[in-house]
Amino acid sequence: MTNPIVEIVEQLRDALWVERDIDAALALIDPGAEFDWSDSRAPYGGHFKGHRELTRAFEVQMDAWDEWRPEVEEVIEIDASTVLLMTHVRGRGKGSGVPVEAHGASVWSVRDGRVTYAKIFQSKAAALDALGLRSAS
Repeated sequence: MTNPIVEIVEQLRDALWVERDIDAALALIDPGAEFDWSDSRAPYGGHFKGHRELTRAFEVQMDAWDEWRPEVEEVIEIDASTVLLMTHVRGRGKGSGVPVEAHGASVWSVRDGRVTYAKIFQSKAAALDALGLRSAS
C-alpha cells in the first residue's frame, strides 16, 4: 500500500509534468504552503510561499524543461504527516534538448490532503541531518 503523502506528491508531479496543469497542482497545495528549493542546483532554486509565488516558480520550471520526471526510489516516514523521499530525476532541457539525470532527497508535509511544506536536499544524509536524525548512509 502506498503512503497517502507519497500519493499526493505523485499526483502533484503528474499535474505539473504530465498534464502541465498548474491549477490542478495548486488544488493539491495548501494556499499558505512553503516550498524551499534553496538547496537546489537548478537555476530556479529559491524559497516560495503561497500559491502566487508557487505559480511563478512552476511557470519558470515548465519553461526550462520539455521533460522532467522525478521517480520515487525510497520513502522514509518521519511522522504521520511528513515523509522523506529519495528520488531519481530525469529531464530534457527545452530548446537545447540536453538530457539530465540527478538523485536527490526531499521532505514533504501534508495536512488535510494538501501539501503544506516541501524542501529539496542534495542527499539523504543532508535531509536526515536537517530533520535531526542520525544518518546511517
